[in-house]
Amino acid sequence: MYQELTGIKKPILDKSNILHWPVLLLYAEVMSSDIIEDFCETDMFSVHLDMMFSERSPPLPWDTEGAYTRDALELYYEADSGVSLSRKEILKHLLEGTAASHLEKFGDKETDTAASSSISSGNHPKWVRVNEKRTLHDILKSPDFIVPGIPVFFIVSKRSDFYRDFKSGNWAAPKIA
Repeated sequence: MYQELTGIKKPILDKSNILHWPVLLLYAEVMSSDIIEDFCETDMFSVHLDMMFSERSPPLPWDTEGAYTRDALELYYEADSGVSLSRKEILKHLLEGTAASHLEKFGDKETDTAASSSISSGNHPKWVRVNEKRTLHDILKSPDFIVPGIPVFFIVSKRSDFYRDFKSGNWAAPKIA
């Protein structure tokens, strides 16, 4: 999911055993996107948003109303939406394109009984607002957060006409096969 926007970007483990993720930010109102190529799992969301939407940053080209300013932004993720992968499937995905990608067994002696399952939140999506003072790691370990290849978050503006539809549950992210 979202692979056409991200290619085969994957998290990278640094020398301190901290993951650095590519993170996709979708502007739900116009389905435009930005990607943060190196979002350290120990970074707070506010740090990245402060840089992206500082007073020195140019406005978004499609934001003719000037609604997407730092003080008007809210960040969300869609809860319990996506395909839950087994440990083996996750390792296979992460190792794809590396020298270890051909291995059948990954040295895991535990039986991985988790089956792939598609989770849907019914007719209306469940949007969870992200506390910008939390780290990426905090959000990734939330039980209702499913990573669709890389972490995906939705940015909306409280000043936008779209905000009311989004908050009322009358908008859903397009389902990408």
